[in-house]
Amino acid sequence: MPAFKDENNNTWYCKFYYTTYDNIKKQKMKRGFKRKKDALEFEKEFILKQQFQPDMTFKSFYELYKKDVFPQLRQHTIQSKEYKINRIMEYFSDYPINEISGIHIKRWQNELLNNNFSNRYMANLQSELSAIMNHAVNFYGLKTNPVSKVPKAKNPNEKPKIMRFWTFDEYSKVITNIDSIKGKCAIDLLYWTGMRKGELLALTWNKINFESNTVLIDQSLQRLNGKNVITPTKTYENRNLLIPDKVIRELKEYRELCFDTSANEPVFQWEKRFIEDSLKSGAEKANIKKIHVHGLRHSHASYLINKGVNIVLISKRLGHKNTSMTLDTYSHFYPTDEQNLIELINDDLK
Repeated sequence: MPAFKDENNNTWYCKFYYTTYDNIKKQKMKRGFKRKKDALEFEKEFILKQQFQPDMTFKSFYELYKKDVFPQLRQHTIQSKEYKINRIMEYFSDYPINEISGIHIKRWQNELLNNNFSNRYMANLQSELSAIMNHAVNFYGLKTNPVSKVPKAKNPNEKPKIMRFWTFDEYSKVITNIDSIKGKCAIDLLYWTGMRKGELLALTWNKINFESNTVLIDQSLQRLNGKNVITPTKTYENRNLLIPDKVIRELKEYRELCFDTSANEPVFQWEKRFIEDSLKSGAEKANIKKIHVHGLRHSHASYLINKGVNIVLISKRLGHKNTSMTLDTYSHFYPTDEQNLIELINDDLK
């Protein structure tokens, strides 16, 4: 592994041969290193990337992981992954992946705890790290994934977050205090369908059937680097939902005021925070607690549960992959009054 001095520039360069995955021999040259050591380290890391060895640094292996995995991911997913990876890199960047052990994971968790991160955030980071190490195990000969042996970190100071939503009575008071018909229609659709914000913003006029009172949810809008990107729904599944007559009437009224209602035009042209601003103003005027846009989805679930709607239909309207996801999220909405339960049983036993 020689390195050569460039006398003209007083720098070092490396020039070497390597073999690709498909057994093709190639030459590589890289100039501009200040030290001979830097040129030699570049050559070593480059060859390891081309002909994997388990002692490659985590940072170098991640470059391989990206080439293997990222072409099959959505742009939004890639952006989310890279945000988490940047946090992981702060600790593991220069570790050889075959030397990362359970104790390293525990020490990393303790650093995260020192920053008072939430349990959910730390669990997401650990899952991301585990996915990368699993890739090394499954495709590059790493013997074991050390992350799989370490329980998720728990922040002892974290207080459970309260799920904020509106009851039907609260929603009714707020909606009558919203002046913007655009904001009112958007909030009504969110409250009465449980669709996600991205699904609402991706909605086009041809997805609303004014004759059958249905809305087809088959795509989602994401804002990436300041641009609108249309993707499939979160679960890649479509759902056709019935919506109330009142909402249909409002949508017809709103459509009359829109400049362009062509089939493929968005129902709600992009306007930053128009939903949030309507939620805030309506809640303030009605003197009702404020909730986030996602709270309208929780509100829809709460409404259906209180109406005794079966869990399968609730899961379908929310677009969950399965009913267990619905139960995990909303189990606390179900009645748990044991006295009421006993009264029901006693009635049957009379």
